[in-house]
Amino acid sequence: MTNPGGGPAPGRRTGARRRGLLVALPVSLLVTAWVLRGIPGPGQYLVRDFVAVPDPARPVSVLPSNAETLRAWPLDAVVWLLSGLVPTGVQQALILAGALVLAGTGAGLLVSRAGVSAVAATSVLAVWNPYVTERVLLGQPPTLLGYAMLPWVLLAVRSARPLGPRLALLVLAAAPAALTPWGGALALAVAVVGALSRDDRGVRQVAATAAVGLAWCLPWAVPAVLAGGLPADPDGAAAFALADDSGLGTWLSALTGGGVWGSGAVPRSREDPVALGAGLVLVVVATVGAAALGRRWGWRAGLVALGLLVGPSLVLTALSGPLLGVLAALQSVPGVALVRDQHRVLAPAVLALAVLAGVATGAVRTVAGRAAGALVAALVLALAVAAVPDLPRSVGAAYRPVTYPAGWEAVVSAVDRVPGRPVVASFPWQPLRRPGWGGPAPFLDPLPRALSAEVLVDGALVVERDGRSLVVGPTPGEPTWRRGVVTTESLRERGVDLVVEWLDTPGALPAERPGWVQVVSTPELRLWDVRAAR
Repeated sequence: MTNPGGGPAPGRRTGARRRGLLVALPVSLLVTAWVLRGIPGPGQYLVRDFVAVPDPARPVSVLPSNAETLRAWPLDAVVWLLSGLVPTGVQQALILAGALVLAGTGAGLLVSRAGVSAVAATSVLAVWNPYVTERVLLGQPPTLLGYAMLPWVLLAVRSARPLGPRLALLVLAAAPAALTPWGGALALAVAVVGALSRDDRGVRQVAATAAVGLAWCLPWAVPAVLAGGLPADPDGAAAFALADDSGLGTWLSALTGGGVWGSGAVPRSREDPVALGAGLVLVVVATVGAAALGRRWGWRAGLVALGLLVGPSLVLTALSGPLLGVLAALQSVPGVALVRDQHRVLAPAVLALAVLAGVATGAVRTVAGRAAGALVAALVLALAVAAVPDLPRSVGAAYRPVTYPAGWEAVVSAVDRVPGRPVVASFPWQPLRRPGWGGPAPFLDPLPRALSAEVLVDGALVVERDGRSLVVGPTPGEPTWRRGVVTTESLRERGVDLVVEWLDTPGALPAERPGWVQVVSTPELRLWDVRAAR
């Protein structure tokens, strides 16, 4: 019996997948529980981009018109829809835990025919690695769903089922990834590549797969097109390029799953020679897996596997260095912003490393027996932990649930009572907040998620790279606002009706408030009505 998708017959493959699931799922659950053991608690998580409010406002439109809103669309709409049933903090925890469990389970299923030891090794390595660590510390659990669903998308698109059921499976597999633009685009690319890799590929099947993939991208693609494409900032190429976070150079940093651009998201273990050595040994193990794959399925398969392992890091290293100018010039092209965070683009290579390490484990099992395979699996597990020994501690330190102060509800309620749709400006004029009640990590201003009003926030992120301060992103305010110089004219020009002031957070508050009427004053927040002053 043959399989039109390529590989073993459907019956044998289904049996192996079931056995693999019985290993991959519990292993992934155990590893995830250990990694996240320090984060449970009531409240919301406020970690850089990963923010939530107790009672999110209903989206004003299903067609967001600015880059800040589009980055989290349609996720924000889904969070609002579910908020009446599932508290937003619980949703955040489910996104984080779900991304890890889905990544480990899906990756393990890809090597299910290589044996139990291979499945266990792959599942652990797909969850416990520098890439996942740095994405989580950067506040990117939603985009990790894109990473997590890649194996599931590949499994669905290469299923032996007829085209109709196969496409239905594909939509289910891609749904979590499609909650963010990056995840949706990544799932689309993998789905098309997977369709092209089938033995029975044809124009109809590939076109149908691409059409379905484009459909799950429509929620963010349509508003992006209507808004004029929302081109990226030219400085984004340099700001979000790969970084040498290991001291081994940019390429080796990326090859081992590191290289994140944000220094605050780098775990301390990236400075540990033992941890870096463990990461390099894992690359060697994965290379052995690519060679084993080549012996089993032919040299082309081995070459493709090796290309997936090292190719992305090589290309991105070039784009971070000698070809950085080319990438900067392309920032004016709509859609390029999806790939400007180069560390995020390493997702396929990181999964390839995990899968190929499992293939190597399975190859040892085939040649030397189950005991040898189990020994290699234990080695891979030990190397994974040694490569990022501080993963649970780092995540536990950053992800501490917080309770919004009483002043938050007072401000939100007061704004909601203002007739019409007022314009609210949030100060200090900088994108990140770090009040004493908000936990250890800075976080994006959550006011736009809590108010139906139009909220003006500073979207210009300052990224320190190689001794330079790069300002990336739009800002709807005056440059003088960052210094606390807020004139009546500048408020009038932007139609500002209300001003919210965050207290106990870095940045300058307005130095003068001529004619402003104080509406709410709490130890954490103040609300001013500036309509009369305009």
